[in-house]
Amino acid sequence: MASIIAALAAMSLAAAGIAVGRHLITSRSEDRAWLALAAIVRDLEGATQWGMCTEARDCPQKKISLEYNVPVLLADQIGWLVAGELRRCARDCQAFVDGVESLEVTVDIPASGGLTHRQPFMQRHGSTVRALEVTLAMRDGRRFSRAVSHGKIK
Repeated sequence: MASIIAALAAMSLAAAGIAVGRHLITSRSEDRAWLALAAIVRDLEGATQWGMCTEARDCPQKKISLEYNVPVLLADQIGWLVAGELRRCARDCQAFVDGVESLEVTVDIPASGGLTHRQPFMQRHGSTVRALEVTLAMRDGRRFSRAVSHGKIK
């Protein structure tokens, strides 16, 4: 009888250990997402210009976009993109955080009558953007986002 109780106790402790391990992995993933968003927002808040760069000829970071074949979120000359992992590109592209599946950027664009339209950020939007929301989709399916305003609202 004592051996059955001991076996049940051992199984309970093993299950608790597995649950704690899963929680720690989830917490680390969440910490990475918030760290990445804080760094992206810091770059955006310090920038005089925002942009979304593709391989179009008028893109200031066309080389990066062509190299990775993905759109690049620009904060002045600093670029952010996802190619295998989240990368920050200043002089060259460095892996910043792993576990990121995609980087999505939605913008608020002034419209007539004081209204604002929300759209995916495109290179053609240029300086008409008032605010944007950066969303990181993680490989585990969770999404994290932060919003930032340009501070130049007319």
